[in-house]
Amino acid sequence: GVQTCAPIFPEYSPTIKGALIKAKPGDIVLVSCGTYYEHDITMKPGVALWSGTLQPGCVTIDAQGKGQVFLFSDADTNTALVGFTLTGGIASGNKGHKGGAISCKKSSPRISNCVFNDNSADIGGAFFSDDKSSPVLANCLFNNNQAAFSGGGAQCEGPAVFRQCAFVGNGALLGGGLAVSEDASVKVLSCSLRENSAGNTGGALHLNKAKCEITNTIFSDNWGGIGGSALSSQNSDLQLVRSTLFRNQSDTNGGVLAFTGAQPILQNSIIAFSKSAVLRTDSEVPIIPGCNLYGNEAGDWTASLRSLENKNDNISQDPQFCAPEYGNFSLKNSSACLPGNNPSGNKRIVGAFGPGCASVENMPRDRRESTSGFQAVQAGF
Repeated sequence: GVQTCAPIFPEYSPTIKGALIKAKPGDIVLVSCGTYYEHDITMKPGVALWSGTLQPGCVTIDAQGKGQVFLFSDADTNTALVGFTLTGGIASGNKGHKGGAISCKKSSPRISNCVFNDNSADIGGAFFSDDKSSPVLANCLFNNNQAAFSGGGAQCEGPAVFRQCAFVGNGALLGGGLAVSEDASVKVLSCSLRENSAGNTGGALHLNKAKCEITNTIFSDNWGGIGGSALSSQNSDLQLVRSTLFRNQSDTNGGVLAFTGAQPILQNSIIAFSKSAVLRTDSEVPIIPGCNLYGNEAGDWTASLRSLENKNDNISQDPQFCAPEYGNFSLKNSSACLPGNNPSGNKRIVGAFGPGCASVENMPRDRRESTSGFQAVQAGF
């Protein structure tokens, strides 16, 4: 059952909905491990909802395609959701069309250690927050969610932070993993976006009139339709720092990065082994210092990027990833992306990770498999 820990004595309820109705701001609602078939649960502002172990394997909430899982409205930063798997949520047609698992309206919850799996919506397949919300999501996995239009995993129209989150196998027309729009300002910190797809552009991430800061993040094996297999940006302020883009792919004439209407900044990052051109743009060439472009099928420092080759600490060297086939993008000690080896003299690490091969090379093969995806992200749990 579900236990509401009030200041003095706990109260019990057979459902999560029932427990939240009883809860008051400042209460912690503890949910016993198991599967709960509930939908359209209204989250009480100021209440913390915890699974029994604070891990996503403890509690699954399955909406069974009957509606959204959670609805947040006017929730402050004391509102929290910790340790749940949310699945089967849907938001489309007359049931509302944004945020299959979670919809945030004028809300700034703290959401951590959660898995969003197999949810769908027209916008924000698993998660949506409006322009008056500022949620923080940490150590969360968005897996196999779908949006008919944008934000296969999530879409934000206001401030948001994603820290140590993974977006895997999500899909949409724009922004297969994540979409950011409507003057939003979003931070993507130490995240992983892989195997997401967009029918149009922004296989992993799509920005539209937004501001986005991305650091120490992996983009791998994403597909971007006509362009922006990893990332597309329209009239947006983008800074991509210390990140790694690996083996992303788009259709003919597409690019790993697609930009229009603004000049992004790419700094100390790796773009390697792409299945398409590095850049597609009809605006100014990005500001690119300290980057490594290598092994991309359509060339590295080519076309509009040619003038930047071997300038501003830019290089073209094999990054020597430890084990990319297992999702490990740390660098071998001999990598040119490390300060002591960089032929440009760059004193900063290039890419999302520094050296770290020993821990993987000494693992049995079955253990190495688990280093990819969510297992790597949840190290901070």
